[in-house]
Amino acid sequence: METNKNRIDRDFVSTSEFNEKIKGQSKTENEINLVLEKNNDSLYSIYVFNKTTDSIKISSQDWHLFLIQEAKNQNGEWKPIEYWKYSWCGNSYLSDKLEPNGILKTESKVYNGNFETQIRFKLLNDDKVYYSNTMSGFVNLSQFDIPKDITDYRTYKRIETRGSSELLKKIIFLEPNGMKEFMEKEKAYLEKMAELRKKNKN
Repeated sequence: METNKNRIDRDFVSTSEFNEKIKGQSKTENEINLVLEKNNDSLYSIYVFNKTTDSIKISSQDWHLFLIQEAKNQNGEWKPIEYWKYSWCGNSYLSDKLEPNGILKTESKVYNGNFETQIRFKLLNDDKVYYSNTMSGFVNLSQFDIPKDITDYRTYKRIETRGSSELLKKIIFLEPNGMKEFMEKEKAYLEKMAELRKKNKN
């Protein structure tokens, strides 16, 4: 398992014909639809389509959408094969305004392996989760394993210390309110430390 490194295509401009094509592939009733296409053996294109009549804010981090790839394991269960790495820098966090019927494009890696399965992408935006359509693909079974050194990353070590390994999974696998839950625990921890320092001074 590795981090997702999708990259928003800032040069992408949709045509009316392409908009109609994406509309035809948008199967869910969600306000945001993800349409997955395979470009070649190394890249997927993921189109984020605003199905509403209002503009929608799409959050990003250093020109990357909050996106990970999932696959069905040997038991037919959807599981992550990538995780998200949050930036510690506040300037990394940006947003785009997606107009009604607007389309934003990002690209992400195609994996190869010896296990044939189904692939989809998961987007976290405004504490809501959206899934793409599925495609056939190949991965290695080891990609379902969380890296043992994940807590070498300072922020994730802090999350596991303040919360739990389950909270860390919620955050790295882009579950709604995961980061909010951590921030509440972090605030409580800092308040507790401040109280202890105050008592020690007295």
